[in-house]
Amino acid sequence: MSSMKSFLTAIFLLVFASNSFAAMSPRFYENEILGNWVCKDIYPGYSAFEMIRYKKDGTWNSFGELIVDFPVEENKVKVFYSALGSGVWEIEGQNLVSMISDIKVRNRNHPWLEEYFSLQDEFKLNEKNSEEIVVLSDDYINLQPSSGKPYECYKVEI
Repeated sequence: MSSMKSFLTAIFLLVFASNSFAAMSPRFYENEILGNWVCKDIYPGYSAFEMIRYKKDGTWNSFGELIVDFPVEENKVKVFYSALGSGVWEIEGQNLVSMISDIKVRNRNHPWLEEYFSLQDEFKLNEKNSEEIVVLSDDYINLQPSSGKPYECYKVEI
């Protein structure tokens, strides 16, 4: 049942995106994406909240928090991370392509875990990351990473 629902959702999104955004130019995406966005990405054992600013000069910077259920023996430990990042972005077709130039990730509540696993090491610097822009409006964006499920962001005025 679940795979059928996913398949139907994918078909719907494909048809919707093909019809709705066929006329959207990269210039539209470049203008609409400028500004400050609050993004959330949540699934079991992981949640991320990020404030990201896309600037006209093709750079971005962000700060955020990740909460990860980390398995330690038979238990799960909730680990809180803060992250500060910066990089560059561009629009290619209907995709937001970004690269991380610099990132600082800090384990805020269980620093002893760093001996075993460093979340910072999981981020690849200067590597292109392409996400399909499924929906983009004045104050909302839905992005589909190349792997994983879509996530959404809301534009905020600061």
